[in-house]
Formats: sequence, structure tokens, C-alpha cells
Amino acid sequence: MGISVIQSDTTSEIFVSKHHNSDIVLGSQIIVRENEEAIIVENGQILTSLKAGRHTVESGNIPGLKNLIERSFNGDSPVKVEIWFFNKVANFDFKWGSQINVQDKKYNLLVPLGIRGSYTIRICDSISFLKQIVGSETTFTKVQLQENLLPNVLQVVKDITAEEVEQNNADIYTLATELIEISEKVKIKLVQNISKFGLEIIDFFIIGIDVISNDPSFIKIQDSLSEAAALRVKAKAVKETGDFYKLERSLDALNKASENENGIAGNLLSGGLGLGLGVGVGQQMGNSLNDSTSFTSNEQNQNNDIFIKIKKLKSLLDSGLITQEEFDKKKKELLDKY
Repeated sequence: MGISVIQSDTTSEIFVSKHHNSDIVLGSQIIVRENEEAIIVENGQILTSLKAGRHTVESGNIPGLKNLIERSFNGDSPVKVEIWFFNKVANFDFKWGSQINVQDKKYNLLVPLGIRGSYTIRICDSISFLKQIVGSETTFTKVQLQENLLPNVLQVVKDITAEEVEQNNADIYTLATELIEISEKVKIKLVQNISKFGLEIIDFFIIGIDVISNDPSFIKIQDSLSEAAALRVKAKAVKETGDFYKLERSLDALNKASENENGIAGNLLSGGLGLGLGVGVGQQMGNSLNDSTSFTSNEQNQNNDIFIKIKKLKSLLDSGLITQEEFDKKKKELLDKY
């Protein structure tokens, strides 16, 4: 075999490739491109690395004596020279994404987060990468590198995100506002983890952190929040209406008693004891009866009171504390008085 010119087969998808012929002869030319680095291995030992340019092989088989030497070694060359080429261009297309579960302190539930991003990486130490990552492979592709790095990336992202929530009291529902800070922390940790393999993380970006809305755990939180909001609305309505509902019920009881002319309560009421009985029912009922007495002497106050009562009744209806039927009945009674 004569002197040859050796060039790489690396592409944007192939990070590392070994030249197909291991019987390299003395004096062969190796061409290394600007974005590459070459490593020469002789009989399993790394001899040197080559930067961009044209290089002459100073080891290997001697031209013209190759056949003679092979006959002495049963047809096989005693010198095996390997030429490895490494693509050292920064690659921006390393995307990743996963789901992680983070403990929400407020509701004590695991909330699922969808998290995704990308990073830029390149080979910075070809010898370390060859020894620890490539191994016995003859080529090493971009896809293989992504598969090797993904578990490490996801573990670091999960740890840093959980740390932000647990130690720094970050709100899991607003983590998307802290993407830059979290990305920088993940990058620092990843650099520490993968630099020993001859790799350099140039940039690391978290593009989005979102709560997975159709997950059962998140749906449970949403239901709980809705129930709490409904209770707050009802409590507000009760506070605004005060004891109006109780007063109306008390008046209903007195009205029914007065309608029963033959009953004891009816006789008492018709005999002028109704007010005393009302006071016995409670201070609020007595106040209501006193108000009713004052209404008869002032038509304008009566009109205003009816309007206020109907408004309060509507508030009770909206809060679910009375039914539509009860509302309509009381409203009719108030309007009839008007």
C-alpha cells in the first residue's frame, strides 16, 4: 500500500469517526480541518493529537517493505495505526424535555411540572472524550451523545428545581418567571458533572416550566380552590345580610300563629301579647317588631326597608342559603305590604 492522503468523515451528525484503514504507512498525509482535531493511536497507545493543517505520519508501516514484513507475521502487519477525527464545532441543537413532580408546600401535594429546554455543547478535550465516552466504537454520533447525557441533564434540572421550591420558597405556579436564574444554576452544576468527559457546556436554557393541567393531582388542587372560593362567597353574603334571614323566619312563625285565631298563640297575639311573645323569642325578633311598628308611622322608611330586605333576600338566594321558591314567596309578601 502506497502513501495516501487521509481525511475525516465527520459531519454535523457525526462527532467522532475513526479512519477505516488501520494499515497506515510511513509518510502518509493527514489533513485536519479548522473545526477538527485528530488523534493518532499506534498499537493501542495514543501517540499525539493534531490540530488543523496537513500532517505527515512518522510512524507506521514502511512503503515497499510492507509485504515482506507481513510475510514475517503470517500476512498481518505488526504495526496498527489508528487515526481518529473529532468534530469540535459547538452544537446548538441539543433539546430536552421531561415531567417532574414537585412538592407544593401550601397544599402538601405533588404537582406535576412539564419542563423543557435546550443546551449548546462541544468537545473540548478529545483524548478524554475518546477514552471515557467513545471507547471501542468506530463512530460516535450526535444522537448517541444526547442519549448519554440526557439522564444527567434531567437529574440536575430536577434537583435544582426542587431546591428552588423547598429551600428558597419559590412558588411552583410562578417558576416560569425565574427561568434565567434556574438555567444558570443548572448550567453550573452540569459543567461540574460533564467536564471530566472532555465536554463543555457553552449555554443552557430552560425554555418553559408549566403545570400539567390535566394531571389528577393538579385537578384535585383546582377543585379544592374552587370549593374554598365558594365558601368565602357564602360567608361574605351571610356577613353582609347579618341576621336578616333569622328575623324573617321569626316573623313567619308569628304570622302563622296570628292566623290561627282559635289557637292559644293566636289568642295571645290578638290580645296584645304578641309583642311580649316576640321579645321572648329573642332580642332580634323584638327589634324587628319594633321596626315594623315604626314603619307604619313613616311610609318613606317602609318603602326603603322593603327595598333593603328584597336586596338582602337576593343576596341570600345568590349564596344558596335560600331556595328560589322561598325568595319568591318572601318577595311577594314584602311587595304586598307596600
